[in-house]
Amino acid sequence: MAQQNNQMSVAEAQAQLRYLQSVYSQQYELIENEIATFGIAMGAVQRNLDMLENKDRLSNSTVLINGEGGAYIEANIKSLSKVMVYIGAGYLVEKNVEEAETYLKGNSKKQEETMKKLLEDKQKVEKELVNISYKLSALEQGAGPTSVR
Repeated sequence: MAQQNNQMSVAEAQAQLRYLQSVYSQQYELIENEIATFGIAMGAVQRNLDMLENKDRLSNSTVLINGEGGAYIEANIKSLSKVMVYIGAGYLVEKNVEEAETYLKGNSKKQEETMKKLLEDKQKVEKELVNISYKLSALEQGAGPTSVR
């Protein structure tokens, strides 16, 4: 009877660990998707900052503007003094170049902080997944019941 209770405890512990493994795996995947999304956004902000820092070279030049759907429109820039800056939720705000640079630098800094937090969270989830895998292996090798948390 004691062995049957022990077997039940091992089976319950394995089921609980597999459930936790599934939850952490889903969290890991979500975090990785967020990291990829933030990486794209950070790249876009950096390209915009680079463009604004080189505004003098853009004056009196021809550029191609993405007209969406694979079409590009050739345009001449006589000077660059005003910029439409995306502030979120589908809204754009007109700013002069200096204000736009300041805003984008602040936005970039916030994105870097968010990315750092996402990477820390990813590392914590990875650690939990390794820990759960270790516990599952120990249970499967007959090491007896172990604490799930």
